[in-house]
Amino acid sequence: MYCVSKMTEFWGSYGESGSSYIRETKGGSFTGLLPGDVALIELDTERGIYMVTGRDGGIIALSTVRYNPKATELEVRRALFNAATDVAYHYGAKNAFVVQGVDRIPVNEYEVGLLTAEGDER
Repeated sequence: MYCVSKMTEFWGSYGESGSSYIRETKGGSFTGLLPGDVALIELDTERGIYMVTGRDGGIIALSTVRYNPKATELEVRRALFNAATDVAYHYGAKNAFVVQGVDRIPVNEYEVGLLTAEGDER
C-alpha cells in the first residue's frame, strides 16, 4: 500500500517553491515501489520540473528544482537531471532512463550528452 505526500516550501514574497509528490509505502519500505527496479525520468526545463515514474506509470516523485534565474537552459537541464537521478536511485532504481518523446535514453548516455554540451558551451 502506498500513500502520497505533498511538501511545499515557501520563500518569502517569492511564493511557493519545491512542491513534491512522493509515493511511499505505508510501512516506510521502498521494496516494490519500482517494478523491475526501473525508473523513468521526465525533465521539463521550461517549468523547472522533473518527474520520476515506474514502468507502471505510477508517479514516484514530481518536484521543482531551485536554480539561478540567470541559468541557461543547459544548466537548468543539469539541475533537473541531477535531482531526478538522485531520487530514482534513492527509491531503489537499478536502471533509469530519461524519456524524450518516445525514446528512452539510459541515464549514462544522457549524462554523456550533457557533458559534451557543457564542454561545447565553455
